[in-house]
Amino acid sequence: MKKKLLSLISVALTFAMTAVMLTGCAGGTEAASQPESSTAPAASSQAAGESAPSFQGALKGVTLAVGTSGTYAPFSYFKEDGTTLQGFDVEFLNELQKLLGFSIKSDKLQDMDYGPLTTSVSQGQLDVVAAALCATDERKKTMNFTDTYYDAGIVVVVGENNNDIKSVDDLKDGKYTVAVQAGTIAYEYAAANLPEKCLKTFDSQSLAYKAVEGGQADATIYDAPGTAYSIKTGEIKLKIVGDEFYNGQAPYAIALSFNICKANPDIVQNFNDAIAYLQSNGTIDQLKEKWCE
Repeated sequence: MKKKLLSLISVALTFAMTAVMLTGCAGGTEAASQPESSTAPAASSQAAGESAPSFQGALKGVTLAVGTSGTYAPFSYFKEDGTTLQGFDVEFLNELQKLLGFSIKSDKLQDMDYGPLTTSVSQGQLDVVAAALCATDERKKTMNFTDTYYDAGIVVVVGENNNDIKSVDDLKDGKYTVAVQAGTIAYEYAAANLPEKCLKTFDSQSLAYKAVEGGQADATIYDAPGTAYSIKTGEIKLKIVGDEFYNGQAPYAIALSFNICKANPDIVQNFNDAIAYLQSNGTIDQLKEKWCE
């Protein structure tokens, strides 16, 4: 009888311990799943599990008139449909918008040539411009700039069968005719470092390329990423010779109007924080690899 009683007590204790253990597992599972269900999905510019940067959403509720150029591949140009913008700067703006939370006026980037683009931001008709725009001292007189997000060097471009010109040094004695686009960093370099008599100035780089292709000029000099893209896609039948030069003199940065900076005193710092973040997490390197290499 005593043995039977001990056996019954042992069975009862076993059932009690099993119930306690099952209750503990259920509670642990529920607690573990709770944070997962209450956490918002991470933005594409933020790694999963990474805490949000302190500046995230800093411009939420702010609407900005944003401009770019549809004429400078691979940074901002149109798809074959002629209406959809694409490129490095277009995706870069999208990442900045995700981080800072601003809205774009009319939900559309305004595209225009470089002349009207810089005039519009200097006059406050545009708040922000991202278009592979160089932050020159002259432009800083009429607009503010963020930190540099891309540093473009210049390259020498010649005909595919030209074996005489091997670097920019070959252009410095005035022996060869050089086509340049007015108002560009390449023109700034040419005016300061090449003989004036050898320069042919054009309103667009496409005309400068055509001058070399057609034999009206021996060479042209222009930003490395744009030239490399035009050659890669077959838009021009030319080749790059020598190394990049004038590095550090073509710093691409985002331009902001004085008006928007006055209305939002921290906006330049907000953009700088976001740019630094996109540099540190590899996003800008990924955009370079996708669009410029």
